[in-house]
Amino acid sequence: MSLAGQTTASLALWLHLRRRAALRVEGGTIEPPAGDGPLILVHVTEGGAEPPPLSPLLQTLMTRRPGLRVAFTGPAPDPSALPRNLRSIHLGLPRDSETVAEVIAGLKPRALLLLGDQLPAALITGMAEARVPVLMAEGRLVTYARSGSWRSAVNRGLMGRITRILAPDLTAAAAARQLGGDPARVELVGPVTETRAPLSANEAERAALAQILRGRHVWLAAAPTLPEIRAALAAHQATLHHNHRALLILAGLPEFIIPEIRAEVEALGLAAVLRSEDEDPSADDHVLIADDPYEMGLWYRLAPVCFMGGTLIAGPGLDPRHPFEPAALGSAIIHGPIPGTHAAEWIQLDGADAARLVTDAETLTRAVADLTAPDQAAVLAGNAWSVSTGGAAVLHRIADAVIDAMEKRA
Repeated sequence: MSLAGQTTASLALWLHLRRRAALRVEGGTIEPPAGDGPLILVHVTEGGAEPPPLSPLLQTLMTRRPGLRVAFTGPAPDPSALPRNLRSIHLGLPRDSETVAEVIAGLKPRALLLLGDQLPAALITGMAEARVPVLMAEGRLVTYARSGSWRSAVNRGLMGRITRILAPDLTAAAAARQLGGDPARVELVGPVTETRAPLSANEAERAALAQILRGRHVWLAAAPTLPEIRAALAAHQATLHHNHRALLILAGLPEFIIPEIRAEVEALGLAAVLRSEDEDPSADDHVLIADDPYEMGLWYRLAPVCFMGGTLIAGPGLDPRHPFEPAALGSAIIHGPIPGTHAAEWIQLDGADAARLVTDAETLTRAVADLTAPDQAAVLAGNAWSVSTGGAAVLHRIADAVIDAMEKRA
């Protein structure tokens, strides 16, 4: 930023804070959370469309620094989104420099972590003047890029006071630099996403079934709706023409559609086995109906290819499964255009060439045929695994940056 730009930004920010000071309301005594561990301030954007998952990030920080305490500013976080053993308080948002000075004096924070787009002017300025490190994560800064010239000058002054900007994507990193962030302080780390432990499975059962199914092409339809089951059966029938030993596993099924599935299978002239009848699939069986909803971890491990139900054709069925479930267990993923409650995860997977998007029964058939090739399925599965586990790497990178900043402050 030029010297003239820095001067304009500083003046605009000073005037903005003066107006805030005129609106000051006297507050009470600030009591820190119990304990003697280091304390950080965490500000979550007010009115954000979807707050970042707090619990895994805070848990990662607490693992690195046992006894860590947190003071939240901005909106009060949902208690269910916080680690159970977290010692924390909620302050609201201090909007003037005197209140921020009281917060610093009362809490002695070691760092301020901004999560989201908001640039709380008094908080950032007060922390920077007190030499408390300010870090930003999950800031996409889209709304600030459209600000008028005066507000842009204020924002430039604020961005110049942020110690580290941990950008979730390339667009956010570019926006941070454009708004006045020091390019040397902007780091692309990726988005904070929910991390999920792989579903469990009985290893003895997995090993036994893997031996029985050795040499067969196995694919899974996870929690399909009834219309999707019909599409999956049609795709499987087509697959059998060039791979007669292929096996389709239907899992994550409501009990009431089992009779309809069996009728559909019989009408197509396919042989099926029902898991609850304690029968293992024989070489002549074409379909395994897995009617125990608690064995999904087993089927993800056994099926190199997985179609995620509830994403292609609406209809009777259970809720769609989380797309990171098969991704974390090495299954190549096929899905339809209905994102449901997992839109963010599907965007990540599709953007990383980690899933195959289909739009109808015909494209589902083609996708299943293509992914009978082990090399194609392996590439897709490898990309999906990287996406599903990448959230943990992002959490560790943000935690490392916060801890490093705290140690320099100590």
